[in-house]
Amino acid sequence: MRNVLLACAVGAGVGAVAAPASAGAFEQYGLSYRAFSTPPVGGGSFGVAGAALADGRLVMVTGNSVFLESGVGTGAFDEVAVLDAGKTGGSTDPSFLVVSPSGSRIAVGAGFGKPVAVFDVSALGTKGSPTQLTSGVLADYFAVSHYDAAWYDDRELAISAGDLGSAAYVSMLDTASDTGSPLNEIVVSGISGSSAGVAFDGAGRLFTGNGFADGQGSDTGWIKAFAPAEWAVGADFEAGGTLVGDVLSAGSLEFDAFGNLAVGGGDFGEFDAGYFGVIASNAIANALAGHGPIDEGDPLQLKRLDPRGDGFGYFGAASNGVTGEFYVTDGTTWYATAPTPSGVMVLGAAGLMAWRRRR
Repeated sequence: MRNVLLACAVGAGVGAVAAPASAGAFEQYGLSYRAFSTPPVGGGSFGVAGAALADGRLVMVTGNSVFLESGVGTGAFDEVAVLDAGKTGGSTDPSFLVVSPSGSRIAVGAGFGKPVAVFDVSALGTKGSPTQLTSGVLADYFAVSHYDAAWYDDRELAISAGDLGSAAYVSMLDTASDTGSPLNEIVVSGISGSSAGVAFDGAGRLFTGNGFADGQGSDTGWIKAFAPAEWAVGADFEAGGTLVGDVLSAGSLEFDAFGNLAVGGGDFGEFDAGYFGVIASNAIANALAGHGPIDEGDPLQLKRLDPRGDGFGYFGAASNGVTGEFYVTDGTTWYATAPTPSGVMVLGAAGLMAWRRRR
C-alpha cells in the first residue's frame, strides 16, 4: 500500500497551507458546557473510549462491550456489540475508539498487549440484541502495538506506539491485510520519548507528538506536522516535520471542522497540566507556513479550558462533526463544549464534509 499512499499524498497538494474554514469557533469554545456520563467502566477496564458516528451519536467501548448513544445528545447508552473475548482476553482496557472518514468503520485499541479490533458500523446490533463481534466473521483483530490512532482513509489506520525505553513511532496499518501477518509500516520514527496522540488535517498532514520526553531530543508535548510526501516515505520525528507547538503532553489530538486542534494530557514536570488546550486554526496555519510554532502564552493562539474548575484535570479529546462540539473527556464524565454559547450547532453539508476529511 506504500505506493498507493504516496500517490494519494502527491494528489493532496503537498506543501499547501489551506485557509481555515472559519476562525469563529475558536473564540466560542468554553463559553458553555454540557456534562454527561459515559457507560460505567466495565470489568477489566480502567476507562472508556469513544467517538462520534456520522449521524452524531456517540459510540463507546469499555469492558468487552460496545455501547451506542440512543440519540444525539441524549447521554443514554445501550450495549450493541460484544468483542471477541478470545482475542481481548475477556476485556479491553481501551486506549482509543475511532470512526473512519466515511463513518462506515470503527477501530478499537483494546489496550496494552491486546489487539486492535476493526469492524463495520453496520455490524452493531440493537438494544437488547448486541452483536457478537467474532474474529474473522464480523471483526478483524490485529496484534499490533498501539497507544492512539487516526484513520487516514477507510482502509489505512495511523497508530502511535512504542515500547517503554525505546523510541516511539507512528505506523500505518492496512486494515485490509491479513490479520496473521498485517501490513503495518512505520511512517514516523524516532520520537525521543513516549507515544502521543495522532491526527490528520484536511490536507492529509499527520500530526503527532512526544508524550513523555526521554531527555535526548524533543520535549514532552512537542507537536509536529508531517506533510503527506514526508510520512508516506517514512519521516524522522526529531529531524523532520514542522513544529506546531509545545502543549501539555500531546496525549490526545483532535481536529474540529474549522481546523482548530484540541490537545489533551499533561506535562507535570513542566507544570503544564490541568487544562484542555485548543489551538486556533490560524495559529496552526502560520506555523505550517514557516512562521514558527505557536505562542503558548497567547490566548488568541492557545485557549485553555477547565470545565472542572479545579486545575487538576487530565483531559482527553473527541469531536462531533454533526453537533460541532469538542468533548473534553474526563474519566466517565465528558464535557461537551460547542462553538456557540447555546451548546449545539448543526453544521452545513460543506462543514460536515470538511470534518469527515480530517478524521
